[in-house]
Amino acid sequence: MEAAGDPYQASLQPRRHSPRLPPRNGYGVYVYPNSFFRYEGEWKGGKKHGHGKLLFKDGSYYEGEFVDGEITGEGCQHWAWSGQGFLEDQDGQVYQGSFHDNKRHGRGQMIFKNGDKYEGDWVR
Repeated sequence: MEAAGDPYQASLQPRRHSPRLPPRNGYGVYVYPNSFFRYEGEWKGGKKHGHGKLLFKDGSYYEGEFVDGEITGEGCQHWAWSGQGFLEDQDGQVYQGSFHDNKRHGRGQMIFKNGDKYEGDWVR
């Protein structure tokens, strides 16, 4: 029998876990606490780094390169077709090209929902 107040008894009690943290290094999947974002891809130092896919709850997503947690490098962004929301003018569009600090920047191509295309330089 264990004596009352035995310090080892406390270790047998269920523990409360802190919210799940993003992976530190390597490949991993992380669902953000607000559940609007989900990231599947490479991690370095607890930040998105390398190739990955950032998915949004509305069906939109970005797939491509990340550097120190930011969308930077070559990638492709797809906007979901919803017909509503604050980015309705971008519904159904696809951008493929260069990004810097989470914005379209550099050479790229936008394919609009009506099929029109623009290819050129983007500056933000």
